[in-house]
Amino acid sequence: MAARRRHPGGFRRAITLVVGLLALFAQVVPTPVSAAQTWTANLYVSSAFLYQDPYGSACTAASTMIMLNTIAYRHTGGAGFRWTPTRTKNDPNRANLRDLTSILYFARGHDTLSIVGSGSDGHGWRNALNYYGWGPQAMTDPASRVYDDLEYATFDTAVHAAVRAIATFGMPVGIISWAGRHAQVMTGYVVDGEDPAVSDAFVVRSIYLSDPLRSDSAVNKQLSYAAFKSGTLHLRFQAYREMDSPYDDRYAPGYTRSSVSPIQGPSEWYRKFVILVPIRPGVPAIAPTPTPDPTSSPTPDPTSSPTVPASALPSAPPPSAAPASPSAAASSTPAASVAPSTSPEASPTP
Repeated sequence: MAARRRHPGGFRRAITLVVGLLALFAQVVPTPVSAAQTWTANLYVSSAFLYQDPYGSACTAASTMIMLNTIAYRHTGGAGFRWTPTRTKNDPNRANLRDLTSILYFARGHDTLSIVGSGSDGHGWRNALNYYGWGPQAMTDPASRVYDDLEYATFDTAVHAAVRAIATFGMPVGIISWAGRHAQVMTGYVVDGEDPAVSDAFVVRSIYLSDPLRSDSAVNKQLSYAAFKSGTLHLRFQAYREMDSPYDDRYAPGYTRSSVSPIQGPSEWYRKFVILVPIRPGVPAIAPTPTPDPTSSPTPDPTSSPTVPASALPSAPPPSAAPASPSAAASSTPAASVAPSTSPEASPTP
């Protein structure tokens, strides 16, 4: 029986089909790409840290001292920076206006918190940072402000902005945590992509966080991005949900309540992610490598015990009173605003 001849065009069609399938497969399967560069920086200095204890509502004052101490040790505050490091909590010398209780008293007198609120809020924290760090003009003049409280609609944009601020200015960032009830300090980051000091093209892998409340056990703690977003409530960064800051920021143009219930009208912080960031340069930021090496715990603070009895501590003036002038604050000796407390701030809400 004679053999059948294969049509010569069939071989060419088979080759064409195979080539087409290979091309389609190449479009579906991604080609290998080079690994993203990793950038790491951490401003933490153990001698800059202090706990707020035994003052249960002094988280903003303790965070102010941690941040200013860090800037002083890092020499990133610029020519106008006037703070020198201290960790004194309640100095028996009432002429010392730089101890923790005096800073809390100052912040409470320059915030937007209601008279029934405890501690201080983001505006009081910002004003204390600027006043003690750079002087009265940095607090009262928005054009001279070094730190500002900024709010963001999403967790991602807030954390991205915090990393950019640390990388750009070499100064730590304040985190308003516990949905508005607590203050923590972010000192560093690990990111993939481009250098966050010069570019927005990066992905955050983790951050470094320090909490002044001893019971939270978070000093220079590295948190993954996922843990910072949805981990334990004490370390999770949540949107602001407090509704006890009904007053306007007296040092900003226009009128906006700081944080109230939506049924009362719009406000600045409610349901936003709020951070305190440097917005103006001091000196060039640190290189993106951990210097000094992170350590797990702070140096013990010999000044942790209060020296003034609770009965001798008057209350802070209500924020509805006339604003205290910076010159008056500098020349008078404020009393501590709160008595030592063995109970921490209100527990965070989910």
